[in-house]
Amino acid sequence: MIDCVISTPVPTAQYIHVQLMANFEKGEDCRLQLAAWRPGKYYMANYAQFVRDFKVCFDGQAIRHNKFTKDLWGFKASEKGTYTITYQYFAGQMDAGGSWLDPEQLYINFINLFFSVSGKEESPVKITLNLPQTYNVATALPSSGSRFQYLADNYQHLVDSPLIASANLKHFSYQSSGSAFHLWCQGDSNLDVSSLIPTFRAFTERQTKDFGEFPAKEYHFLIQLLPYPYYHGVEHKYSTVITLGPAEKLNQQDYIDALVGVSSHELYHFWNVCRIRPKELQPYDFSKETYLDAGWLLEGITTYMGDLYLLKSGYYSLENYLKKFRKLMDREFNSLGWKHQSVVDSSFDLWLDGYQPGIPDKKVSIYNRGALLSFCLDVALMHAGSSLAVLMRLLWDTYGKTHQGYIMGEIREIISNQDQTLLSWDSYFEDYIFGRKDLYPLVEKCLRLLGINCIQNPKEDFLSGDFGILAGPKGEVKKIHPASEAYYKLMIGDKIVSYSQTDFGLKLQVIRLAKSMIIQLGLPAESYFHDFELSVEKSSDLRDKWMN
Repeated sequence: MIDCVISTPVPTAQYIHVQLMANFEKGEDCRLQLAAWRPGKYYMANYAQFVRDFKVCFDGQAIRHNKFTKDLWGFKASEKGTYTITYQYFAGQMDAGGSWLDPEQLYINFINLFFSVSGKEESPVKITLNLPQTYNVATALPSSGSRFQYLADNYQHLVDSPLIASANLKHFSYQSSGSAFHLWCQGDSNLDVSSLIPTFRAFTERQTKDFGEFPAKEYHFLIQLLPYPYYHGVEHKYSTVITLGPAEKLNQQDYIDALVGVSSHELYHFWNVCRIRPKELQPYDFSKETYLDAGWLLEGITTYMGDLYLLKSGYYSLENYLKKFRKLMDREFNSLGWKHQSVVDSSFDLWLDGYQPGIPDKKVSIYNRGALLSFCLDVALMHAGSSLAVLMRLLWDTYGKTHQGYIMGEIREIISNQDQTLLSWDSYFEDYIFGRKDLYPLVEKCLRLLGINCIQNPKEDFLSGDFGILAGPKGEVKKIHPASEAYYKLMIGDKIVSYSQTDFGLKLQVIRLAKSMIIQLGLPAESYFHDFELSVEKSSDLRDKWMN
């Protein structure tokens, strides 16, 4: 067993003090690997940058150690016995994947700060927290029976089990399908969490029904309610962390919708990603990049299904659901990254800049395009007598319950074996997943089959709708449509000081690199950036099946 003692002697300094104790044989080469990334974000985070005062001791004496890479330390055991590794970790990252320390709470994602010890990856880990007695702890880790002491089966179990410790934690719970679901809330808020319990129970029951089971006795929603705007969630095998703000607005419907939406999304990850996942992630190797082509399966399906279950469980009306769907369309179709990179290639390149805006129109979002691909797949499967929920149940039985990772070719084969009446499965993969074909006509067709009409209108802001210029509130040019005349005369980063319409088009006064200039644009020949109007038209048996 590896023993770990965590203390926080000066919370305002935000350094978590960690003490690891493990047994080694005489002459054993000991390697300690800190993670370079975490599950749910396929991007190098390099947590070692937050470590200081790394030391190794044996029998009270300091032992020489070496650093082999940016996040790999090591030493040679001079004698058989227990060695103590101490270090400090700066916990100043308040998001759903980070760690945070202040005088009111200790929040840890163990993936940030706990070392994988070579040869002992499967050893049990005992965590002891030195905390004020007034604190309570929210975590999926099982208690050892002693207060503030927890046991993990092994390294992977520990780093998949975040915790929040605070005197101000609020706890709510509900039962569903024989399992207990816990909501832990940290932070000041006007939110009436108890009123949301029926909503959480409803989407939990509906997701569980379609997968056929919820194979865990307990599940924990760890919710950080923040005083500033934020929206983030990270999935774990038996829990999720959600960071959301501003907390003072959580009595408003839009913010309640955001909390319910991210919670449904993260719960769906209980099956999809935490258990149904690519072979490359079986198991996780956090020391280096793990390249994936299945981002649209991991996040696109979860984004789509997480929202759809809020429609199916009665939380969303169809009209409210379509408001969410319009946002997906706006993000996808007002970006032209699909012309330059497929969703598979964008998944592979997550390790480069997948979570940053990146260079203009290079890539697509595995979330947005992935969700629209999932919608089209769902409608096509329903048109043939099945559904995406049925397909995911098959993937659960084949890969999730058996702990076997899939490869993209196997997913393609499973889908290709389904009946096809709406589109060719080969075309679906080659054109839209591996290819760069415009997805809008297929989305519009699928909406029409559900009795939902879609109209594409120029954005009301005539700069973006008529002239292809997306500008920020201070006039800074953020995006330019490549089919517009502005693409050849303006640059991203230009600041529009003023503009006026003329009989011949548009006259703009612009500052570029501290230099003022006048730019003339002719009358537009077409519209560029668009809004999407969705309206429910005729009734549809397919829509009834989709909604229920």
